[in-house]
Amino acid sequence: MTPFYAFFRALIKFSLRLYFKKIRIEGLENIPRNTPLLITPNHQNALIDPLLVGAFTPIPIHYLTRSDVFKWWLKPLLKRVNMMPIYRIRDGYGKLSLNDAVFSNCFKVFQNNESVLIFAEGNHGKEYYLRPLTKGAARLALQSQLKLDQDLMVLPVGLNFFDHQRPQSVVLMRFGKPVSVRDYVSAYDENPARGLISMRDAISDAMKETLVIPDETEDYAQRKAGIFQQKHQDLSFDQLKELNVAGSQIDKRKRSAHLLAKFLNPIPYLIIYFFLRREKDVVFHSTLKFGVGLFAFPFWWAMVFLIFSFTVGVKIALLAVIVMILGLFFSYQR
Repeated sequence: MTPFYAFFRALIKFSLRLYFKKIRIEGLENIPRNTPLLITPNHQNALIDPLLVGAFTPIPIHYLTRSDVFKWWLKPLLKRVNMMPIYRIRDGYGKLSLNDAVFSNCFKVFQNNESVLIFAEGNHGKEYYLRPLTKGAARLALQSQLKLDQDLMVLPVGLNFFDHQRPQSVVLMRFGKPVSVRDYVSAYDENPARGLISMRDAISDAMKETLVIPDETEDYAQRKAGIFQQKHQDLSFDQLKELNVAGSQIDKRKRSAHLLAKFLNPIPYLIIYFFLRREKDVVFHSTLKFGVGLFAFPFWWAMVFLIFSFTVGVKIALLAVIVMILGLFFSYQR
């Protein structure tokens, strides 16, 4: 782990603990050590997902990231935090061949007993259940295992959000039991197509074991509303799975408009809303709130402190900033 990666991860971990009310982690004992890992989280919350997994998994991770993110001005930063581009059909059939070089880099990572993260669903979606997986993760796993002496393991991770959009909500991250890729190599040798499907299905089954709501069912909306309520935020993963929400009362009270926070911090909220209005994909909204807020709020507090320091004194300036910060967090606890 490079010093820059360690610093960046610590910064993100601290920031996420401020953004979320509580980040609960279960299943850390399932993470294999000193072995190559392919980490496969579900993907519900855009950039928040890899940040959560990267910050709270106690090993360094290399990330397979959609290629269109790699703008020329972002490339240096993305490479320093172990991100590698992955090319999809939507990027053009001609670019798919570039994935051969990407898979080769992943193999080098595995040779060093390190980990690679890939979103096996292929894209993000706002629903809580697992969507059908693409064959990309299974193909990477099997093709890498064929060339590896070590046993490659697939580590499923479930991100269970109580609220995708609301800051100061709760997220439960569950590490599942790893899947041995070597167990599927013989089937892949005999029939690559069927072996690939078997590997994909095994990854899918393991990922579903990490989700409170693994499948789309007729009562999905009722289960989602019944389980992910504020009164259930301290329940364990197993307790949430066992909840019988049929006929249960759902808290339909309107949430606070956070008027206190907006009154004390108007400029950061205006900046955030400016970006939210321009992003139609609601899955990105939490990422924008987190990312823009990470810079907008400290900038606002610094400006207020400087202005008040020169006009009414340092003590009053410091008091004003403390009130703004406390007002922000108090507003979301109501």
